[in-house]
Amino acid sequence: MKIIDSLDKSKLTEDQVKFFEGLDASIESAIGSGVKEYLGGEIDLKGLEARFDAAEKKIEEFGKKDFGDKFDKKELDELKEEVNKTLLRLKAATEAGKDGSVKIKSIDTQIREQLEGFIGKDSQGREVVNLKGACKASDNGKRKQFRIFFDRKAAAPVTTSGGNIISGVVVDPSISAPVRAESDIRDYASVATIGARSVTYGELYDITGDAAWVPEGGLKPSMTAKVREITVTAGKVALTVKLTEETITDLPQLVAEIRTEIINRIGLAEEEGILFGTGADGEILGVFTTIPEFTLTGLSVDKPNYFDAIVAAYTQVVSVSKMNFRPNLVRVNPIDLANMNLTKDVNGQYLFPPFSLGNGEIISGLRIVPSPSVDQGFFFLGDFSYLNIRDYISLTIEIGWENDDFTKNMVTMIGEKRLLAYIKSNYLIAFVKGEYTSIMEAIETPETVTT
Repeated sequence: MKIIDSLDKSKLTEDQVKFFEGLDASIESAIGSGVKEYLGGEIDLKGLEARFDAAEKKIEEFGKKDFGDKFDKKELDELKEEVNKTLLRLKAATEAGKDGSVKIKSIDTQIREQLEGFIGKDSQGREVVNLKGACKASDNGKRKQFRIFFDRKAAAPVTTSGGNIISGVVVDPSISAPVRAESDIRDYASVATIGARSVTYGELYDITGDAAWVPEGGLKPSMTAKVREITVTAGKVALTVKLTEETITDLPQLVAEIRTEIINRIGLAEEEGILFGTGADGEILGVFTTIPEFTLTGLSVDKPNYFDAIVAAYTQVVSVSKMNFRPNLVRVNPIDLANMNLTKDVNGQYLFPPFSLGNGEIISGLRIVPSPSVDQGFFFLGDFSYLNIRDYISLTIEIGWENDDFTKNMVTMIGEKRLLAYIKSNYLIAFVKGEYTSIMEAIETPETVTT
């Protein structure tokens, strides 16, 4: 959302309106189109820096003006920090490929480069990090020293040639579960990067009318609909962890801690927010809070099971939408998926080859994927290409000191990302919230009463 859109233009002079429009244009040129063009190879780093310099100068000019109560000046610092952090992250995280394209460096490379001069080897040959020295030498000991930028390609599990030995103890660098840098619903949704904190989109509602065959000279059918604009604002998901300096002196373990203890947890919280966020206290409004439940009639199944319930929900989507939507994903609880994997027929044979459902299809084009975000007994099915996920600021990790960390030999790591998600209301019928037991009751063939 642009700054000018949050102001009452009737209370601004013509010159003030022009100034705010110029400020918005400078920020959009840097953070919006500039970043996109840089990552797409359309401009080089110098060109991007020039745009950021122009935006920073405009913000500095803004700080010197007096707008009275028309604008909250505390947002000035947020704007400056946002512009500076974005450029710093891009500089630290990207490099030019051989073909001239811009590529995001691996996590390991970013950490090594930003800790250059503070990585050495001990008497046993293991790589160690002097984080205290690095923090002390950077930014006068302030907290936000090292910034690490992530994308999905950069978040692959860490690999090493073997564990490091510390006083007879082997350190396994893979100390937690495989990372989920982002929710894997992104593989099925419409995902893009945005250059502003908010997205405004138009949607149709109160739609009537369908296409029809028309005889020569006949009256053509018409469709009527109303249009409204909806604005969605990005929310921030973040996590802070404090670790003793001694626990992350070992370089592979430092990388592993970042991956598993921050990235993994943020990925889980991200999915919770995208699906079920409340829209309060900084949380985005989840897209599954308003999707329809199962209401289809006409199905009749003898002794229905969980598979039948999912098929029934799939049928509701394609029948209500007249095949315009094709569900591509069903999210289920891991325990429910295990029970489905173990389902057998009356002869004791598995309905599906054992454990084939983990990443498989139960209907052509419909993949079943477990998620701890889904409560046991429920599932969420839909055409996820109509789920829009928009990243405002990608996942960033900052390492440094906070408060009295120095005296306590502690190091603070902060992970955060900003994003929003939405489904246009006229596409909600592409999804179904399902409860196995209620759907099974609804589709079960009535018992035949004989006399």
